[in-house]
Amino acid sequence: MSSMLVRAAREHTSVVAVVGKGHLQGIKKHWRQPVVVGEPFLPMKDLLELPSRKPAFSVAKALASVGVAVASVAIISGIYLGYRK
Repeated sequence: MSSMLVRAAREHTSVVAVVGKGHLQGIKKHWRQPVVVGEPFLPMKDLLELPSRKPAFSVAKALASVGVAVASVAIISGIYLGYRK
């Protein structure tokens, strides 16, 4: 993690990274260590690009919502008809 941040700092004027609390000690510990060339990491351009957004609406989500609605209506109708007798 720290080597990737150091690489990014070498290539760019500023670096913003969101890291979990568990990574902070390791980053502080390894921050000044040299970066070994040829490490098996993704190229920096791949890490710096935002992934494309998925569409908010999909057929699977729509079918799941309809399925939940139908099941809810069936359960509520069953309870209502059961108590009505």
